[in-house]
Amino acid sequence: MMEFFKQGGFFMWPILLIAIAIGVLAVWAFVRTRDLDGPDAVVETGIDAVLFWGVWVVVVGLLGTFTGIYLAAGVIEQAAAVSPAVIWSGIRVALTTTLFGLFVFCVASLMWLGLRVSYRRRVAAG
Repeated sequence: MMEFFKQGGFFMWPILLIAIAIGVLAVWAFVRTRDLDGPDAVVETGIDAVLFWGVWVVVVGLLGTFTGIYLAAGVIEQAAAVSPAVIWSGIRVALTTTLFGLFVFCVASLMWLGLRVSYRRRVAAG
């Protein structure tokens, strides 16, 4: 796993930080949702922020991939001959940030759905 993280380069750090922020937001929203006695706009905004940052992490992952492909294209352009295996290896590395970003998004969207359902049930019951 650590090798996968290193392979992604610089853009893996912002993705990791956003993933941690999503986790903190989800835990905060879960704790606040348990104590609800009616609608709470702050909790609702926190729940929606989980999904917002999940989408944002995909954007950062795509930005990392596009940056990696752009940099690789510059090197390939300067080289006289590059084997297809080297090119595909570079593309594989460039896609690392997108894969990590999509994974974090999937987890964030499931958290959002669970929090949203829990919030709606609490508000309806209260």
